[in-house]
Amino acid sequence: MGSPDVPAAPAQPSTADAINAWIEGMPKVYQTQLQYAPLQAEQQATLAETYAGRLGSAYKTAQESMYPETSALQEKLAKQASEGMDSEMPSWAKDMYLNNTRANIGTNAGSGIGADYTSRGLVEQNKGWQDYYRNLGLATAGRQPLSNPTSPQTTDYMSSFTPQSTMNFAQQGYGTAGNIYGSQLQ
Repeated sequence: MGSPDVPAAPAQPSTADAINAWIEGMPKVYQTQLQYAPLQAEQQATLAETYAGRLGSAYKTAQESMYPETSALQEKLAKQASEGMDSEMPSWAKDMYLNNTRANIGTNAGSGIGADYTSRGLVEQNKGWQDYYRNLGLATAGRQPLSNPTSPQTTDYMSSFTPQSTMNFAQQGYGTAGNIYGSQLQ
C-alpha cells in the first residue's frame, strides 16, 4: 500500500499578480460602466418624472396631517416672507429712521451731504427690510439656496475595482484553497 498523493500547496498570489489581473480587467469594467451608467441615469430621470410629484404631494399631506400647526405656521411665514420681500419699509419704520438720522447729524441734515447720507441710509434700510423677509423665507423653506439641483447617481464600478480590492480577492481565494489543501493532509 503506497502513500496517497498529496497535491502541491497552492501558490500564494503576489502583488504583481493582483495588479496584472486588475490591468487585465480594467477595460471590461470601464466598458460596463460606459454601458450601464447612462441607463441608470435615464432610469432615475424617468422615475423622478413619473413619481416625484406624487411622492412630494404624499410627503406634504403626511406632514400636514401629523403636524397641522407646524405646517400652517410654515405656510403663514412663507406668505409673510413673500409679501415682505416685495414690499417697501412701512412709513413708521421710515419715519423712525429719518428722525434718528436727523437727530444724529444735527444741523447738517438739510445740507447736500446730509441729504445724500440720509438718502443712502434709507435705501440701505429698505434693502435690509427686504433681506429680513428674504432670510425669513429661506429659513421657513428650511434650505438655502432655494433650488438644489443634483445629477442622477450611478454606480461607479471603477471606484471599487482597485489593485487593493483585486489583491484582497486573490488573498481570500488563496485562503480558501489553503484550507482545502490543509484538510487533505489530515
